[in-house]
Amino acid sequence: MAVIDDILDQASLTDAIVGPVETEMETAPFLGEQIAPMADTDNQYVSMRVEDLHATGIGQFRAAEASIPLMDITGREEREEVIELAFLDEAHRISPRRWEILTQGGEKLASREARKLVDIGQILERRNERLTEWMRWQAFSGQMIVEYQYRDSALVIDYPLPTGHRPTAVIPWEISSNANPALVSDPINDLKTWMQTASTSAGAPARRIHISDEDIELILINQNLPAYFNVEPGQPFMPTLEDVLKLLPPGTVFIPTNHAYRAESVGASRAPADHTRFLPVGKVMITTDYNLDGLPIADTLNGPVEIKTGPDSTDFLPGPQSEIILKGEGVYTRLLRQASRRMVRLRRPEAILYATVHDGVIDGL
Repeated sequence: MAVIDDILDQASLTDAIVGPVETEMETAPFLGEQIAPMADTDNQYVSMRVEDLHATGIGQFRAAEASIPLMDITGREEREEVIELAFLDEAHRISPRRWEILTQGGEKLASREARKLVDIGQILERRNERLTEWMRWQAFSGQMIVEYQYRDSALVIDYPLPTGHRPTAVIPWEISSNANPALVSDPINDLKTWMQTASTSAGAPARRIHISDEDIELILINQNLPAYFNVEPGQPFMPTLEDVLKLLPPGTVFIPTNHAYRAESVGASRAPADHTRFLPVGKVMITTDYNLDGLPIADTLNGPVEIKTGPDSTDFLPGPQSEIILKGEGVYTRLLRQASRRMVRLRRPEAILYATVHDGVIDGL
């Protein structure tokens, strides 16, 4: 089969582009995907929250020869908030020169250009995966603002985090020392309070603390910390994260959350300031285990993508999908398209607490 036939075969093109990226994601998955794993759906519209789950208690005993006791499920409010899956859809323009080489350049040159085209497709697919991860962390924060191309319109999705699940530290954590101890932040007390709030709401221990390295450092240098260990003022004290864990409920785990992406605008810069965090510095997320009662606390729905299957026909295939698009009349433009349709659901929003601990600017760190 000629190289161009492989490129034009939509299934082969998708396999060449998506397969290696999927393998990468399986080997080193995003943290957000561990919390909200991918779940395939055949629908283009999904319910954002199937039901509000209230406590259902435990079973009942029945006395011998007695009637079967009834359980009246009045604490369960079933409702449906239907929303369309978001389009994660991009295309790269294939230059006339590249297309000429692919179709008329001979096997060797065409193979080289095909490899370059597949590499571009994989860049587009990785961008889609990063965008999906961004969607997850926006959902965890309680609100997602989907800005469409050219930023001329947007869709705002409010997620139903319970009251008290988006707290702000009374004293910002960057205020870690002061001559007046009453004006110093107390991260330990904040964390214990928030963990209790999430645990009570979810009916399960909320022991996973997702936090940046910078905010961990604010905990360790806090002026109030030595008092928890009965260290006299002025005495040397170099606490570790293991020491801090002793002050928090058993089973607490700190999950350093520093993964980020670099926007196109930063070019080749790799400076820390040019990285955009999925969980920003100054934000702390507390969750239960990622699965409760056998179900994930959140999921990422992956829906069907409409793909051209003939001159005048299309079909919906499970995303992500790749295809070559021909546009125009007389003057033609060819595009390499990479598309997915996805949406993040919080199945157990009460299992997530998203706190603001400071404004994201830390002097001296």
